[in-house]
Amino acid sequence: MILERLSRRIAVSIKTADPEGPGTVEILEYELGLRLNWYTGLMLTIILRTTFGTTLGALITLFSFATLRKFSGGVHLPITICSIVTGFVASLIPLINLNYESIIILNIASLFIVLTYAPNEFEYVNPTQWDKWLKWISVVLVIGSFIIKSSEITLAFFIQAILILPVWTKHEGGG
Repeated sequence: MILERLSRRIAVSIKTADPEGPGTVEILEYELGLRLNWYTGLMLTIILRTTFGTTLGALITLFSFATLRKFSGGVHLPITICSIVTGFVASLIPLINLNYESIIILNIASLFIVLTYAPNEFEYVNPTQWDKWLKWISVVLVIGSFIIKSSEITLAFFIQAILILPVWTKHEGGG
């Protein structure tokens, strides 16, 4: 895929220029891939939001999704596919207007999933002192969605909750 090759090429260039520098090519490639994924998803969201006329809603969706994902984990798609899907979904979600009952139902479903499965790390890389709090931070975020009652946040959280369900296989993107 495009972003994977680009992150590999940059990592190899960095190591060639500084062979004694910190990190292996694989670590550099992984970190660069994460950054390329985020920036590409953000840029695609910005481009598409203008097309769909969902300026603020797209950014709210993107940041809501990314925030919950940081704490709840979830299935990993290949970087290029993830960036494209994220950009499109973040730009399309604001076009969906949920009524009050739908917001409550989706928030309850998200809360149940997060309480049951978060954090679900398909690819556990960097353990931290915050690990014991990840579930509860995720729960607080979803509870906040009950208070805010935003269609964008509710849908972003619901989609992210679906991505922590233990139904994904390595073939589908899980680690």
